[in-house]
Amino acid sequence: MKKYGAVLLLLLFPGIVLPQGDTSKESKDAKGPVKLTTNIPVLAQYSKKFAIKNIDFNKVIDIGGKGEVLEVQFVLQNLTDDPMDLYIFTIATFEKVERTRSSFEKPVPPTHRIRSFVPYPPDIANFQYPATDGEGNINRDKQGPEKFKFVKFPKNSKAGIDPNTGKPHHLVEKLIVRTTHLSKYRVNYFFFNEVAILIFDSEGKPAFRQLYQLQGTRNR
Repeated sequence: MKKYGAVLLLLLFPGIVLPQGDTSKESKDAKGPVKLTTNIPVLAQYSKKFAIKNIDFNKVIDIGGKGEVLEVQFVLQNLTDDPMDLYIFTIATFEKVERTRSSFEKPVPPTHRIRSFVPYPPDIANFQYPATDGEGNINRDKQGPEKFKFVKFPKNSKAGIDPNTGKPHHLVEKLIVRTTHLSKYRVNYFFFNEVAILIFDSEGKPAFRQLYQLQGTRNR
C-alpha cells in the first residue's frame, strides 16, 4: 500500500465511554415519555476472547466523484480455541468539540455536535433515536414532526453481518474486516475525525467497543 502526505495519527481512548449499550425504549403510551437506556457494562467494553490488531485508516477519492471515502481495515484474532460468530459495526463521524473548557465559552449543543454520521453496514436508521427532553418527552419541531438524534449504538445489534455471506462474521483464527464510509462533497466540506468500532457476540450482546480519533490523513 503506497502512502502519501501526512501520517495518520491514531489516538486510542480505552477510558472513554459514551452513553451506549443495550438499547431499550419504554413508554406508557404512544404519546407518553420515552426512556432510552444505552449503557454498556464496563466489563463488556473490552474482550478477552478476541483482539483487534493492525488497524488501518485510508482516505481515497470516490470513483463516482461524490466525495472522499474512509477505508477502515483491521484484523480480528481469536484468543480462544473455539470459533465464534460476531456482529460488527464501524461508525465514522465528524464531531465538533469545544476548543477550551472555559466557563465563558458557549458549549456546543449535543444536537449540533455530530455533523456527519456514516455507519457500516450503511443502515443509518438503525442508529436513529427520538430526541427527548430531560423528562423523556419527545422533542418536536414547530410543524409537529418528531426530532431525532444519532447514537453510536444500533437498535438491532444483529444487523452487523458479513455482506459477503449475509450471516454473522465467523471468526476461526483470524478475520480481516474492511468497511467503507463516504463523506460527500458539500459546502463547508469536512472529512471524518472519529471512528467507533462496535462488536457484539452471537447473542447480540456487547463484546467490544473502542473509539479512535483521526488527525491528519493517509491517502491511497
